[in-house]
Amino acid sequence: MDIDRFLHFEAMIGSAAKSIQRLKALRMDAFHLSAAHTSCMTALLRAMPTGLTQTELRRSLGMDRAQVSRVLSSLCERGYVCGDGSGYKRPYRLTEDGCRVSREIDGIIREVLGYVSGSIEPGEIERFYQIFTIITENLSHAVALYGNSPESSEEQQS
Repeated sequence: MDIDRFLHFEAMIGSAAKSIQRLKALRMDAFHLSAAHTSCMTALLRAMPTGLTQTELRRSLGMDRAQVSRVLSSLCERGYVCGDGSGYKRPYRLTEDGCRVSREIDGIIREVLGYVSGSIEPGEIERFYQIFTIITENLSHAVALYGNSPESSEEQQS
């Protein structure tokens, strides 16, 4: 990937991320939920009936531990989520009310996805996600390789 293409890629990713966050904020306002709440509830809906631990949510959503903890606490207070047991290994599940709201959110997500990808062939979408997964994994490996310290980056380049 040459530098100009990489800069274009970086701009597109930033723009897409901002658009996704705006859509979540606009469409979730009726539920008084943030983008993070929406992501957790959607993940928990997909994991029904077993639920997910904080660690599983963190890994699947790319959130940090503190954010997942805050979001789950907020969702529990609202009556959308309940946790069994104690500690980070306890599974969290949607309540009946949480399932209802999550299904409404799921419908909105499906509507938006249909609009965004409607003119793209399913095979092309599948290939895009395959390639994007590889790029994402390679970027994570690059962070591990080059992101430790300025000295290690200089050593890697020599």
